[in-house]
Amino acid sequence: MKDNTRRLLLTGDDFGRSPEVNTEIERWHRAGALTQAGLMVNEAGVEQAAEIARRNPNLRVGLHLTLCDGRASDGRMMPRSPALSGLKFAFFPGARAWLRREIAAQFGKFRALGFAPTYWDGHTHLHLHPLALALTIPVAMEHGFAFTRLVREPCDAKSARGFLPRVFSILSARAAPKLRAAGIGFADAVFGLSKSGRMDLDEVRQAAECARTRLTEIYFHPGAEALLTDPSQVAAIVA
Repeated sequence: MKDNTRRLLLTGDDFGRSPEVNTEIERWHRAGALTQAGLMVNEAGVEQAAEIARRNPNLRVGLHLTLCDGRASDGRMMPRSPALSGLKFAFFPGARAWLRREIAAQFGKFRALGFAPTYWDGHTHLHLHPLALALTIPVAMEHGFAFTRLVREPCDAKSARGFLPRVFSILSARAAPKLRAAGIGFADAVFGLSKSGRMDLDEVRQAAECARTRLTEIYFHPGAEALLTDPSQVAAIVA
């Protein structure tokens, strides 16, 4: 596949979460298995991540918007559960003001670290929560971001079954028209949800084949992948 650079995005999530994750993301990128990484701007390893990005200028860095299971911009720990956080956003009126502040603060910190606007996605995909998305789009546009992640595993993918794929397929279908109206792009197909932390070479091969006809993203969690410990194997498939 000589046109993978146009049609296949290889993403490492949780950049900045810890020194261990940062080291693995750099290793995967240098092996040719990652083209971009989503940065958690409030986590302990963010400064090291920024240094890694500076010495690897071909690593495209995006914002991994964190609205649960992480540290808020005021230093407090957020609730770990994305489900409980989503319910809070939906049913507690005060959550809207907090969300608005937190989203703006994370986009602002990303830019303050010296990164150009590229793409954003969300830790645990909470960026697709209807309220979070509605509040994020104008902030993203203000900062010049023009790409995000919809979590849509192809219906013919072996892994695209089960409760979570259906939930995120619905959320993504509802988000797509809003993003198009705002001029924000997204991949046609995304691999990584059903096998999060358990990605294997068969899944990578299927994604590479999908990328022949559709803009496709594979996202990984370097340092947490139980089966893919040698990124050169991934690089060989997508080369």
